[in-house]
Amino acid sequence: MMKRAVSILAGLLLAACGGNVRTAEVVRYDFGSLAAKVTESWTGSRVPVATVEVQASSWLAGPDMHFRLVYAEPLSRRSYAESRWAAPPAELLEAFLKRRIVFGQPDFGGAGCRLQLVLDELEQRYDDPQGSKQVLEVRARLTPLRGAETISRRTFLIQKPAASATAGGGAAATRDAVQALADDLGTWLETAGREKPAIVERCRTY
Repeated sequence: MMKRAVSILAGLLLAACGGNVRTAEVVRYDFGSLAAKVTESWTGSRVPVATVEVQASSWLAGPDMHFRLVYAEPLSRRSYAESRWAAPPAELLEAFLKRRIVFGQPDFGGAGCRLQLVLDELEQRYDDPQGSKQVLEVRARLTPLRGAETISRRTFLIQKPAASATAGGGAAATRDAVQALADDLGTWLETAGREKPAIVERCRTY
Protein backbone atom coordinates (compact mmCIF):
# COMPACT_ATOMS: atom_id res chain seq x y z
CA MET A 1 0.00 0.00 0.00
CA MET A 2 2.85 2.33 0.91
CA LYS A 3 4.67 1.59 -2.37
CA ARG A 4 1.52 2.39 -4.33
CA ALA A 5 1.11 5.74 -2.54
CA VAL A 6 4.73 6.65 -3.26
CA SER A 7 4.30 5.77 -6.94
CA ILE A 8 1.17 7.92 -7.22
CA LEU A 9 2.91 10.85 -5.53
CA ALA A 10 5.93 10.51 -7.83
CA GLY A 11 3.67 10.49 -10.85
CA LEU A 12 1.91 13.64 -9.72
CA LEU A 13 5.23 15.41 -9.18
CA LEU A 14 6.48 14.44 -12.65
CA ALA A 15 3.29 15.67 -14.23
CA ALA A 16 3.62 18.99 -12.41
CA CYS A 17 7.22 19.44 -13.51
CA GLY A 18 6.44 18.48 -17.08
CA GLY A 19 3.35 20.50 -17.77
CA ASN A 20 2.28 22.87 -15.03
CA VAL A 21 5.44 24.68 -13.94
CA ARG A 22 5.86 27.96 -15.86
CA THR A 23 9.31 29.39 -16.51
CA ALA A 24 10.08 32.98 -17.43
CA GLU A 25 10.84 33.54 -21.11
CA VAL A 26 14.26 35.02 -21.84
CA VAL A 27 14.11 38.36 -23.69
CA ARG A 28 16.81 38.78 -26.34
CA TYR A 29 18.02 42.24 -27.38
CA ASP A 30 20.06 43.59 -30.26
CA PHE A 31 20.95 47.13 -31.36
CA GLY A 32 17.55 47.74 -32.96
CA SER A 33 16.78 49.35 -36.29
CA LEU A 34 19.70 51.47 -37.44
CA ALA A 35 18.55 52.12 -41.00
CA ALA A 36 18.64 55.91 -40.59
CA LYS A 37 22.29 55.85 -39.62
CA VAL A 38 23.37 53.14 -42.04
CA THR A 39 22.15 55.04 -45.08
CA GLU A 40 24.18 58.13 -44.22
CA SER A 41 27.68 58.57 -45.66
CA TRP A 42 30.33 57.82 -43.08
CA THR A 43 32.27 60.90 -41.97
CA GLY A 44 35.58 59.01 -41.89
CA SER A 45 35.66 58.34 -45.64
CA ARG A 46 38.99 60.20 -46.02
CA VAL A 47 40.74 56.98 -44.90
CA PRO A 48 39.38 53.98 -46.86
CA VAL A 49 38.45 51.00 -44.67
CA ALA A 50 38.12 47.58 -46.30
CA THR A 51 36.91 45.64 -43.28
CA VAL A 52 36.16 45.85 -39.57
CA GLU A 53 37.05 43.13 -37.07
CA VAL A 54 35.87 43.13 -33.45
CA GLN A 55 37.18 40.91 -30.67
CA ALA A 56 36.06 40.94 -27.04
CA SER A 57 37.57 40.38 -23.64
CA SER A 58 36.83 36.93 -22.24
CA TRP A 59 34.10 38.13 -19.87
CA LEU A 60 32.17 39.52 -22.83
CA ALA A 61 32.43 36.39 -24.97
CA GLY A 62 28.85 35.24 -24.33
CA PRO A 63 25.40 36.81 -24.74
CA ASP A 64 24.97 37.83 -21.08
CA MET A 65 23.88 41.41 -20.40
CA HIS A 66 26.10 42.71 -17.60
CA PHE A 67 25.36 45.31 -14.96
CA ARG A 68 27.03 46.67 -11.82
CA LEU A 69 25.47 48.15 -8.69
CA VAL A 70 28.09 50.82 -8.09
CA TYR A 71 26.22 52.26 -5.11
CA ALA A 72 26.12 48.91 -3.26
CA GLU A 73 28.72 46.45 -4.59
CA PRO A 74 31.10 48.27 -6.94
CA LEU A 75 33.36 45.22 -7.36
CA SER A 76 30.58 42.77 -8.20
CA ARG A 77 29.77 42.03 -11.84
CA ARG A 78 26.27 40.70 -12.45
CA SER A 79 24.12 39.66 -15.40
CA TYR A 80 20.37 39.85 -15.94
CA ALA A 81 18.66 36.49 -15.35
CA GLU A 82 15.90 36.87 -17.94
CA SER A 83 17.58 39.10 -20.56
CA ARG A 84 20.31 38.31 -23.08
CA TRP A 85 21.92 39.78 -26.16
CA ALA A 86 20.76 38.08 -29.35
CA ALA A 87 24.44 37.26 -30.04
CA PRO A 88 27.75 38.00 -28.30
CA PRO A 89 28.11 41.80 -28.25
CA ALA A 90 31.31 41.74 -30.31
CA GLU A 91 29.40 40.01 -33.11
CA LEU A 92 26.60 42.57 -32.97
CA LEU A 93 29.09 45.44 -32.90
CA GLU A 94 31.08 44.09 -35.83
CA ALA A 95 27.97 43.64 -37.98
CA PHE A 96 26.82 47.20 -37.27
CA LEU A 97 30.21 48.82 -37.88
CA LYS A 98 30.65 46.98 -41.16
CA ARG A 99 27.35 48.38 -42.39
CA ARG A 100 27.97 51.82 -40.97
CA ILE A 101 31.65 52.22 -41.84
CA VAL A 102 32.60 49.90 -44.70
CA PHE A 103 29.41 50.14 -46.74
CA GLY A 104 28.76 53.70 -45.59
CA GLN A 105 31.72 54.96 -47.62
CA PRO A 106 30.32 56.82 -50.63
CA ASP A 107 33.06 55.56 -52.98
CA PHE A 108 33.72 52.14 -51.45
CA GLY A 109 35.41 49.85 -53.95
CA GLY A 110 36.78 47.13 -51.70
CA ALA A 111 40.24 48.61 -51.09
CA GLY A 112 41.37 50.02 -47.78
CA CYS A 113 42.91 49.24 -44.42
CA ARG A 114 41.68 46.97 -41.66
CA LEU A 115 40.03 48.50 -38.60
CA GLN A 116 40.55 46.18 -35.63
CA LEU A 117 38.68 46.73 -32.36
CA VAL A 118 38.87 45.09 -28.97
CA LEU A 119 35.73 45.40 -26.85
CA ASP A 120 37.03 45.79 -23.30
CA GLU A 121 33.81 46.73 -21.55
CA LEU A 122 30.08 46.84 -22.08
CA GLU A 123 27.97 47.08 -18.93
CA GLN A 124 25.11 48.98 -17.38
CA ARG A 125 26.26 50.83 -14.26
CA TYR A 126 23.83 51.84 -11.56
CA ASP A 127 25.09 54.81 -9.57
CA ASP A 128 21.83 54.63 -7.59
CA PRO A 129 18.78 52.32 -7.68
CA GLN A 130 16.84 54.59 -10.05
CA GLY A 131 19.56 55.74 -12.45
CA SER A 132 22.00 53.94 -14.71
CA LYS A 133 24.24 54.46 -17.73
CA GLN A 134 25.71 52.18 -20.34
CA VAL A 135 29.50 52.12 -20.53
CA LEU A 136 31.31 51.11 -23.72
CA GLU A 137 35.11 50.83 -23.80
CA VAL A 138 36.93 49.98 -27.03
CA ARG A 139 40.51 49.88 -28.26
CA ALA A 140 40.87 50.61 -31.98
CA ARG A 141 43.80 49.93 -34.28
CA LEU A 142 44.23 50.69 -37.97
CA THR A 143 46.44 48.24 -39.85
CA PRO A 144 47.18 47.39 -43.49
CA LEU A 145 44.81 44.86 -45.00
CA ARG A 146 47.80 42.53 -45.28
CA GLY A 147 50.14 42.65 -42.34
CA ALA A 148 50.01 43.52 -38.65
CA GLU A 149 51.81 46.86 -38.55
CA THR A 150 49.94 49.51 -36.58
CA ILE A 151 49.27 52.64 -38.64
CA SER A 152 47.27 54.43 -35.95
CA ARG A 153 45.55 53.54 -32.68
CA ARG A 154 43.19 55.03 -30.12
CA THR A 155 41.00 54.09 -27.18
CA PHE A 156 37.37 55.14 -26.79
CA LEU A 157 35.23 55.46 -23.67
CA ILE A 158 31.56 56.22 -24.28
CA GLN A 159 28.84 56.57 -21.66
CA LYS A 160 25.15 56.97 -22.43
CA PRO A 161 22.34 57.38 -19.87
CA ALA A 162 19.65 54.70 -19.75
CA ALA A 163 16.06 55.92 -19.92
CA SER A 164 14.95 53.23 -17.47
CA ALA A 165 16.63 51.11 -14.80
CA THR A 166 16.00 47.90 -16.72
CA ALA A 167 17.76 45.63 -19.21
CA GLY A 168 15.69 47.21 -21.96
CA GLY A 169 16.88 50.66 -20.91
CA GLY A 170 20.45 49.40 -21.04
CA ALA A 171 19.93 47.94 -24.52
CA ALA A 172 18.59 51.25 -25.83
CA ALA A 173 21.53 53.10 -24.27
CA THR A 174 23.90 50.61 -25.91
CA ARG A 175 22.35 51.43 -29.29
CA ASP A 176 23.11 55.12 -28.64
CA ALA A 177 26.65 54.30 -27.51
CA VAL A 178 27.37 52.20 -30.59
CA GLN A 179 26.15 54.96 -32.89
CA ALA A 180 28.36 57.44 -31.03
CA LEU A 181 31.32 55.06 -31.37
CA ALA A 182 30.89 54.90 -35.14
CA ASP A 183 30.83 58.70 -35.31
CA ASP A 184 33.91 58.98 -33.07
CA LEU A 185 35.79 56.42 -35.18
CA GLY A 186 34.96 58.50 -38.24
CA THR A 187 36.21 61.70 -36.62
CA TRP A 188 39.42 59.99 -35.50
CA LEU A 189 40.27 58.62 -38.95
CA GLU A 190 39.19 61.80 -40.71
CA THR A 191 41.57 63.79 -38.51
CA ALA A 192 44.38 61.25 -38.94
CA GLY A 193 43.99 61.34 -42.72
CA ARG A 194 43.98 65.13 -42.79
CA GLU A 195 47.04 65.47 -40.55
CA LYS A 196 48.97 62.61 -42.19
CA PRO A 197 47.93 62.26 -45.85
CA ALA A 198 50.35 59.34 -46.21
CA ILE A 199 47.89 57.22 -44.22
CA VAL A 200 45.24 57.73 -46.88
CA GLU A 201 47.56 56.77 -49.71
CA ARG A 202 48.87 53.76 -47.83
CA CYS A 203 45.39 52.40 -47.22
CA ARG A 204 44.48 52.94 -50.87
CA THR A 205 47.38 50.80 -52.01
CA TYR A 206 46.32 47.68 -50.07
